[in-house]
Amino acid sequence: MKLEPLFTSKDNSLFAIDGTAVSTENCTPLSAKDLTASSKLPADNKSPLLVSISWEEIGLDETSYNEELLANLRDYLKVLDEENRFAIIVPEAGKSGLTAAQKDNFTASCKHCARRIKDCKSVIGFAIPEEADAATFMEELSQKHAHYIYFSKNASVLENSSIVKI
Repeated sequence: MKLEPLFTSKDNSLFAIDGTAVSTENCTPLSAKDLTASSKLPADNKSPLLVSISWEEIGLDETSYNEELLANLRDYLKVLDEENRFAIIVPEAGKSGLTAAQKDNFTASCKHCARRIKDCKSVIGFAIPEEADAATFMEELSQKHAHYIYFSKNASVLENSSIVKI
């Protein structure tokens, strides 16, 4: 199922497909582990939500993905779909950082997360984790999710003007 893009990016900024600027400055942070279809939506309905999900919550490798958590996240995102609200998924590697070998597994876990929420039009895109290789991360997720916009706080990553600052 291919979703049409609802957003675009230019000069490190986010825009609705009609050209209206979308602020990423006052986004409400949420944790994926706390979300279900019955979770209350934040009052501010103008800014995207920042939904953080840790590597440990997604699953560290392909033999141990947390399908229940990912199903709950999808259910919440489908509620956002109905309400015409939007979210940015913010993967987190954890405090210990990543070895070179772990970077591939981390990106694979994020890619699996993206597959599980692929039919949610509420997902604007993913934040690029500081621990991941930005180019590889975007390439892997874009294979099946070409409509995603990518976000970052990292100044060196933001040299790419199509990546939106969060």
